[in-house]
Amino acid sequence: MVPPSAPSVAKPASTRPPVPQALPTEETAVFAGLHVAPIEAKIYEKKPDGSAGKTLTITKEILIGRENCELSYPHDMLLSTRHASLGVRDGKLLLRDLGSQNGSFLRQRQDSELTPGDIFLLGRELFRFTTQSLDEGRAKPVAPGTVTWNGPPKLQKGPLTAKLEHIRLNGEIVAEFKLEKPETTMGRLAGDLVFKDDPYMSGTHARIVAQPGRFLLQDLHSRNGVYRRVRAEVELRDGDEFFMGEQLFHVEVKALE
Repeated sequence: MVPPSAPSVAKPASTRPPVPQALPTEETAVFAGLHVAPIEAKIYEKKPDGSAGKTLTITKEILIGRENCELSYPHDMLLSTRHASLGVRDGKLLLRDLGSQNGSFLRQRQDSELTPGDIFLLGRELFRFTTQSLDEGRAKPVAPGTVTWNGPPKLQKGPLTAKLEHIRLNGEIVAEFKLEKPETTMGRLAGDLVFKDDPYMSGTHARIVAQPGRFLLQDLHSRNGVYRRVRAEVELRDGDEFFMGEQLFHVEVKALE
């Protein structure tokens, strides 16, 4: 005689959470934060004949000036005592003007937009760019006690006008030129603004192009370039050139693996 089967007893449900299955390690990388590639940055002096002078590797913030700086030029009276600084931060080589009297200038490498107050150098001629927005239908003052109807007229802004101020190092204005044409060309031999006595200016050196709401400064492949005055701080890239006082420098920047 076959004994009867034992009755089945239901097992209680497990209260332990399921164990997650490990993902293959090759599918997901662990994020370890953003990585900034280190750089090797050097500058060297560029002599008037094109030869290289002193070379300096930038490993910490250095000062350039007339006295008590890593790069000191005591006989350059156009330099301030502490003129500018160079340093590497976040994988970038940065040039900072320290409020110098005569400024620091970076050679322009591509067309760039001008903003009011910008100063740039062509040859040995220094210019300052300024703009003005013309107002039409300006509201007149209302006499006390006078009731206006629907409020004063709204101001209607006219077109943006611009001019170049030909200036000296101390900011004194020598001459003013209105930028009224779509393009204004500057040079030693030809153009809208001609400076025939400047041997450092190319025949046609640069031009300013008016576009809707902005003005672009273009270097016309001049021999000595267009240099723009640095406002506060600017990043330097490989091949850049900058000057301050009578000192011209060339930049070398290389990313390290």
